[in-house]
Amino acid sequence: MTTLSVLFLIVIITGGLYALFSLVCVLGFFKGSSPAGQEFPEVSVLKAIKDLDPSCAENLSSFCVQDYPRYEVLFGFGDPDDPAIPIAEAVAASASCDVRVVVRHGGEGTNQKALNLQALVDEARYPMLALSDSDMFADRHYLRQVVAEFQDGEKTGIVTSLYKISDPSSIGSSLESLDIALDFLPSVLVARRLEGVTFGLGASILISKEALRDIGGFEVIADYLADDYQLGFRLWKKGYTNIISRYVMENRVGPMSVAGHLNHQLRWARTYRASRPWGFFGYGITHVFTFSLLFFCTKPSVASAVTAAIVLALRYALALVIYKKVIKTKGWLKTLFLLPVKDVLSFLVWVWSFAGSTVTWRGNRYRVFPGGRMKRE
Repeated sequence: MTTLSVLFLIVIITGGLYALFSLVCVLGFFKGSSPAGQEFPEVSVLKAIKDLDPSCAENLSSFCVQDYPRYEVLFGFGDPDDPAIPIAEAVAASASCDVRVVVRHGGEGTNQKALNLQALVDEARYPMLALSDSDMFADRHYLRQVVAEFQDGEKTGIVTSLYKISDPSSIGSSLESLDIALDFLPSVLVARRLEGVTFGLGASILISKEALRDIGGFEVIADYLADDYQLGFRLWKKGYTNIISRYVMENRVGPMSVAGHLNHQLRWARTYRASRPWGFFGYGITHVFTFSLLFFCTKPSVASAVTAAIVLALRYALALVIYKKVIKTKGWLKTLFLLPVKDVLSFLVWVWSFAGSTVTWRGNRYRVFPGGRMKRE
């Protein structure tokens, strides 16, 4: 057996153990139940918006029909000519809750989303802030659940949510859905088990104004690409406890192209590498199926073929657990034939992410520096 084959085998064994541990983490996390809320503090829901997202009106409307006693919704724009403004205004006009459209630039910085959010924070009336990306959809129980989980913690920093794509409508969005379900979600729950929640996720973040002020507001992270990560990380560094909610957001990405999927994954990979370099390097072991294929290529045999088959079976076992616990949409099962292709593409993106530090986000190119700070090119 060559040195390269031995190296691949070591990575496969390590990755296989990781896969089993991730199964345990997923099952353990979703086995628990969410606490019942005792209080219902007033909440400002902040939606920073730029350009039209798929299902824009439906997504925004979902946050205006919450089963919650008292809350407001603020739709924020940094550009007065943004094409999504008329849709936001129409949603606001038909909503039964307090909804406002805010068009204002939030200050100086490279991250326009963070600046938009700071402008919304300045306008928000209530002490609790619920932030979520503009392409997220929530059912009517969303606010009650995340608020209840916030109350359950002592010195809680944020309650942040996982997300899913339950009904992908193209090959690209199917690949994106599989990436989220089988790579991103398990890795978050493994990190939670091993080191605690040192990050935030943009799908949803519930935070108090007091905690946000304690870390300096969005102004201090306005030059960072991953503002969600920075919120959680800075709170954790100050001794706050961050919580991952059992409420999983629905991501409405529409008919994403394969190129769009790969671009998004490359941006995520390079952002992760800049923010957590050693963690991202270690993330390589999650590409265990591709390493099993490389092992077979370097040492073709019945044993190496069986190894690849066992690894693939582990991946499908995780997929079925995620389907049962998270996705729960039968149509999603039809995407599983893409799993081996997705795993190979994910590995290639991981490798390619080391070849540069530029990313494309909302039509602009940025260079990401160690630590996550970025500069527009």
